[in-house]
Amino acid sequence: MAETLTTTAGGKRRRQELIRQLVAQYAVGSQGELVALLAQHGIEATQATVSRDLEELAIDKIRGADNRVSYALPEPMGLSRMLRQFVLGFDHSGNLAIVRTPPGGAATVAAAIDRAGVPGVLATVQGDDTILVVAEEGLTGREIADRLHSLKESRPPIMENEQ
Repeated sequence: MAETLTTTAGGKRRRQELIRQLVAQYAVGSQGELVALLAQHGIEATQATVSRDLEELAIDKIRGADNRVSYALPEPMGLSRMLRQFVLGFDHSGNLAIVRTPPGGAATVAAAIDRAGVPGVLATVQGDDTILVVAEEGLTGREIADRLHSLKESRPPIMENEQ
């Protein structure tokens, strides 16, 4: 039987943490899909509750390189999935790393890089589909591009309920 976690503060925290994990691990495209994934993990929640949770967690929808729209975390936990899903490629020049995204994707990816606090990243500047990532003094754009590429290749841990 599914556990209802909509009324207690502890239940809300547990539900929201699972939402973060699910969004980090899967390309979740709708609130209904997220409600179903929660149910598969033993947590019963309404779509209205999930909608409030997404807003409180600052989880937004963004369009990926495959043109699909899905939720993305605005924190380091979601950065590797976001890079996997929305980055077409990396390049570098001097102290700049260049990140290429689909049209309209650069602002969201740049904001995620900024929020993640990637070591060595001084700042990002984005256009519509290109992000310039400025390396801190003493680092090269190649080193930053390599770090971002490594983050893109990393995978989140499998949750205990997953087999």
